[in-house]
Amino acid sequence: MKANVSNKLQVYIIPAILFVICFCWKLFFITQRDICIDEPFTIFNAQKSLGDIVQLNANGEPNPPLFMILLHYWLRLFGDEAQAVRLLPLLFNSITVLFIYFTGKRFFNFQAGLVAACLFIFSNIHFFHGLEVRTYSLFSMTTAASLYFFMVYLKNNKSIKSLIWLIIFNLIMVYSHYFGWFVIFSQFICGFLYIRNFKLLLRLQIPTIATVIGYLPMVPIIIRQFMDKSSRGTWVKPPTPIEYLNHLLLFFNNKEVMLVLILVVTLGVIFTLYLLFKKKWKGFSKSLVVLLIWWFVPYTIMYMVSYEVPMFIGRYVLFNTIGLYLFIAALVSFLFQNNKYLEAIAGIVIVVFMMLNFSTRSKVFGHREIKNTVDFIKTHEGNPGNRIIILYPNWSDFLFMYHYDRSLFHDPDNFSEACLRKKIFHVWSLTQAKEIINRNKGKRIILFKDSNSTQPEERFLEYLDSTYNSVEKAFFPDTFHVGIYDTEQEKRTKVVNNQFHSIPNNGNLP
Repeated sequence: MKANVSNKLQVYIIPAILFVICFCWKLFFITQRDICIDEPFTIFNAQKSLGDIVQLNANGEPNPPLFMILLHYWLRLFGDEAQAVRLLPLLFNSITVLFIYFTGKRFFNFQAGLVAACLFIFSNIHFFHGLEVRTYSLFSMTTAASLYFFMVYLKNNKSIKSLIWLIIFNLIMVYSHYFGWFVIFSQFICGFLYIRNFKLLLRLQIPTIATVIGYLPMVPIIIRQFMDKSSRGTWVKPPTPIEYLNHLLLFFNNKEVMLVLILVVTLGVIFTLYLLFKKKWKGFSKSLVVLLIWWFVPYTIMYMVSYEVPMFIGRYVLFNTIGLYLFIAALVSFLFQNNKYLEAIAGIVIVVFMMLNFSTRSKVFGHREIKNTVDFIKTHEGNPGNRIIILYPNWSDFLFMYHYDRSLFHDPDNFSEACLRKKIFHVWSLTQAKEIINRNKGKRIILFKDSNSTQPEERFLEYLDSTYNSVEKAFFPDTFHVGIYDTEQEKRTKVVNNQFHSIPNNGNLP
């Protein structure tokens, strides 16, 4: 009777509680941040037709189309308010915790599943990206699902059902993010743990082969993007030597948690040596090696490759946390396997320190007040017919317009033309901004600058301060600078105009 109650608790009640905690708790913070950074870009393009969404990848969109396609239908059902669009990634984030829990419980023990799930729930980086309207929560969920069904398939490689589910989630994963192929490579490597059994080795390569076949339609696009990025480079910088460790610290919220982990593992190793001496050690598990490969191999490869092709930033390597959290939880259970009390204490200590170092407003991710920034501009813009708005950098137009005029944001086919009619210009340099100002003499100038850079071509405020009458300036966290300027008397304006460096009119300037 007690066994049945315990089984019901672990199989149904505990995972249900974990899901509810993950979903409802984060739901409370769903509008804490304004829609910002890359979210408006994703929402804007998800409004387009399916054909146009797929075509984005051929034109350089850095992520595969699946998340944007899902969001396309989600927008139709629920609209594009923050609480609506962020429900989709929150659902993926909350489902992820179930895959993590059941992987730990089924292939190690109940505590391993529970500790790993708690590490995920109280992770700063997963809290942030779990509420971000980007593909990263879907990518993490499919990584967790792929790991679960891969381990199920390892346990019973004749199970057609587990093979089918593994292939399905593998395909969803690689159509969610290109870096999903690092996970597929990890699966491929894991197969060689069973090299002594040639039939099993071959069976374990079936999911990889099937995923490759299912992904063939995307291969030409990947080759084109790789060649393009190889020639142009990317905005990501090569990592410094310390970043390998820094990202691990990021995954565990703080260096304090990492120090606790090191202490717990060290004590666990000492306890294991004691068991070996007493001949009470129960042996080693290949499943633990699978978890190690699952995060260590892609994480390390991405770090090394980034010296040539930079890609080592938090959100890109985020998927590695799935294997990492499970590995830590399973390793602790393994090291203290003969003493349930020490195992429980070690798990509780790790989770408690993770909780103590958790923050819903981590400084690592910033807090961008884009809505207040746009409201400030609306308050000071005066007559819309007698002002121009300069947006910098040029990709900030979706970000700005989502909060400034949703009706224009909802019309992707005519967006650029509508912005020009409204005298809203997104620019890529100070030189272009000068040209636009010169073509709109006598109008109030409003600068919206989403950058803290002080490079010569980005010193908009310094130029405007020295040239026009400053009406109002403001800074809004994390990077938003606003300047309101009225033109000075005609005499000075003419003098300043002589300093302009004309650029060819490419059709985007009125």
